[in-house]
Amino acid sequence: MYLSAQQLVVANQAVVETFETTSIAWQVLPHWNVGDPGQSRVRDDVVNNPGFLNLELLQIPFQLTLAQTSAPSTDSLVAESTKYATDLAGQFDLYVLYWLGVYAWVTNKIDFNSTTQEVLLQNLIDARAIIEDAGYRSPSCLITNTQGLKDLSSLKSSGYPIVEALLEAANVYSLHRTSLYEFIVDAVDDHGAPTVGPDGNPVPKPRAVMVMLGRRQLIAHGAAMNASPGEEPVDLAVSVLPSLEVVGEGPGSQIELSARIRFALRVKDPKALVLLWGTPVYMP
Repeated sequence: MYLSAQQLVVANQAVVETFETTSIAWQVLPHWNVGDPGQSRVRDDVVNNPGFLNLELLQIPFQLTLAQTSAPSTDSLVAESTKYATDLAGQFDLYVLYWLGVYAWVTNKIDFNSTTQEVLLQNLIDARAIIEDAGYRSPSCLITNTQGLKDLSSLKSSGYPIVEALLEAANVYSLHRTSLYEFIVDAVDDHGAPTVGPDGNPVPKPRAVMVMLGRRQLIAHGAAMNASPGEEPVDLAVSVLPSLEVVGEGPGSQIELSARIRFALRVKDPKALVLLWGTPVYMP
């Protein structure tokens, strides 16, 4: 036994709590625990075209010294577990949020100019209309990049931010910011978008990217992990919940462990996803 039962419980609890508070996708999407840690495939429950999905295994290996495992306090064990649980949540978000963006791009893509509040409001309402017409009339969730959050949070002439008014008009109850959508921006902008401004000088290309997710249930901000997945158009099938795995003794008498999760992203109805794609704004 490389770790005592008490050490393993404490470390696992640290992994779970860190993952839940760090992962955007885990807070945004409800999950279905398939109940079989060894399961490799699940049904996808796609509307009118059911099929099957392979479960993806994500794991972040790390090592502990014998001194860390035999220490009277679990502080070092918790610190290591927390660090790699954060890394696991980052990889998990990269996978899930990327595919949410891809599904939204293919299904419902709205191009807009994010420089004016009026245009931003009109396009958010257009996205709301698409989602509600598909039957998802509960308050939606909006995931955006940093530039999108800046646009949403711009100030009125009175000096107050407009974000609450915009989200209320768009029927959005939950707002999340992620830097992961910069990967999509970079991939697109590297294929044809100009890299210089009107004066011929290189300029940054801030581009707002937002994914709106429709819902049937009223889900509090960040609380989708506790919601029922059956009614929602997008959920997660999970066979191994975020947890710690003790692998065994490695080189140098170190103990090999892994932070892990095994899951499948199930987009059952892509009509519930809308991508709002802003045009680049040239900086003076």
